[in-house]
This record gives sequence, structure tokens and C-alpha cells, in this order.
Amino acid sequence: MNLRSAFLAMTACALLPTTLGVSAPAGWIRYTDPKLGWTIDHPPDVMISSVPVYVEVLSGSDSTGDKMDIVSFVVPLRLWNGTNLHNDTTLSVISGQSACAPSQSSDPSTQIQTLKADGRTYTVLIAQDAGAGNRYETREYFIHDTSPCIAVRYFIHSSAIENYDPGTVKAFDEKTLLALFDRIRATLRLTK
Repeated sequence: MNLRSAFLAMTACALLPTTLGVSAPAGWIRYTDPKLGWTIDHPPDVMISSVPVYVEVLSGSDSTGDKMDIVSFVVPLRLWNGTNLHNDTTLSVISGQSACAPSQSSDPSTQIQTLKADGRTYTVLIAQDAGAGNRYETREYFIHDTSPCIAVRYFIHSSAIENYDPGTVKAFDEKTLLALFDRIRATLRLTK
């Protein structure tokens, strides 16, 4: 089954309401996007970057652009300092037409799966890449019944631990990082 067929099969599943969100732990801060109608909570040591981005979407020989709004939550210092994790690791909330569905990648290492969590159903795309001693993992959680379309993206950037002198850097705690990102994603509430 190719990626397009897998995606279409997954979107045929019954979708749960998307307005739900899980309550945040005490002390977390709420970020609100009143224009697009969503909120998300995050720990106070997570920095926020909000940048509208123009993304080129290719379709055959023609190309069309899709302006996407991206709000990124940068991994806290406590998770990357002294490790092989890079400080550009982020969780982002993306809205725009390209946030409706996974990219149609021909890379055989790309995985697409369905996840029921946080009171909703996501289609999740997981892709990995490496080069020049760097490792990249992207996890995109697409919410299909949103308008404008909304997705949550995890971008994880690390260096190959074997490239460091022994004892100078420790391997980052992937389990803790993913648990934090999952906890933040779970608080996403759609207010429109």
C-alpha cells in the first residue's frame, strides 16, 4: 500500500471531536492564538517563536504557495544542555492548507499511522534523516476536521553521540523529550 492509499484509508476512520484538550499541570502557561482559534499549554521554561512561513507546495509541474502560520515551542535548556540534542528541537503548531495531510513522501523509511489520544484521532507521519553527523526526526500529528487545518509537529535534531569524545556529552533522554512533547500536544484545545 502506498502512502496516499494508507492516508486515505486512515482518514476514513471515525474522527472524534477536536475541541477537547487535556488539563495542563499546575504552573504551566497557556498560549492562545485568537486569530486561528486554538490554545496550548507549556512549561514556563519553554520559549515561544511565532513566524508566518511561506511554503512552496509542488503539484506536478505547477507550483502553488500556501502561507502557513507556525508557532514553535523550543525545547527547554534542561533537556538539551550537556547532551547531543540541539537547541533547535521544537514542538510546533502549524495551520494552513498544507497542515491538512501528510506529505506524499516516497521515502520507504517514512511511517504513517493512526493514533487515538487526547480525545481525538490523529494521522501521524514519522520521518527520519541523517547527514554530516546530524540526526533528524520529524513527527507530524494531523487533525483532519479543523478549519483552518491544524497539525502538531515535533522536530528533533541531535548529533551522533559517537562523534563526541567519551564522557564529554551524554545522550539526550528521548523518552523524557517525547513524553514532554506528548503532554504539551495533549493540552491543545480548538476554540473555534
